[in-house]
Amino acid sequence: MKPIKSLLVLAILCAPALASAQGYYAGSGGGPLPGGFHNRVGHLTLGGSIGLGGMHDGGSGITTCGGCDISPLALEFDGHIGGVLSPRFALMLELQGNVQTVHSDAINGDTVLSQGAAMLAGQFWILPQLWIKGGIGVASLQADDAYFTTDFGTGGALMAAIGVELVSARRFALELQGRIIEGTYRSLDDNVTSGTIGIGVNWY
Repeated sequence: MKPIKSLLVLAILCAPALASAQGYYAGSGGGPLPGGFHNRVGHLTLGGSIGLGGMHDGGSGITTCGGCDISPLALEFDGHIGGVLSPRFALMLELQGNVQTVHSDAINGDTVLSQGAAMLAGQFWILPQLWIKGGIGVASLQADDAYFTTDFGTGGALMAAIGVELVSARRFALELQGRIIEGTYRSLDDNVTSGTIGIGVNWY
């Protein structure tokens, strides 16, 4: 993992200490807290998102689409479950997948590259409707065609995201979010980075 990216993710995961230092704590009622933050403390958080973007490797060429007239978009999907620990911080298990066509022809069909990741993630609300998220964990990479599956093994994963709650309520949020994730694989001596923009939903 690159040191700067690792430090960024760890800083996001440590953000609740900053929130506690500012004195934001949940009250006994269900109304908004100081600063306009929702009182979601102690609630389960459950949600996911879907997005479109691209995948890029650091030099191995496995994300280049041979036989494609245009560069196909990558599809991203993710889901998470966790808990809200303070008015501005939630800790969760995050699962994410990214898929992109990397070869296409009439005889052999399509070859699809897929990257999956399981991560421990922390989400910190900068403003009541604006949050950032960082995650660290394990990624896997494989390519599938009509006949074979090529497994490139597992490696480390780093994820960063930012989101805006377009619909923001105490128990529900509809979000516009951007995500970037990088998997590093020793078998390839390479890394695969995926960046997407999508729509997410969350229940609290």
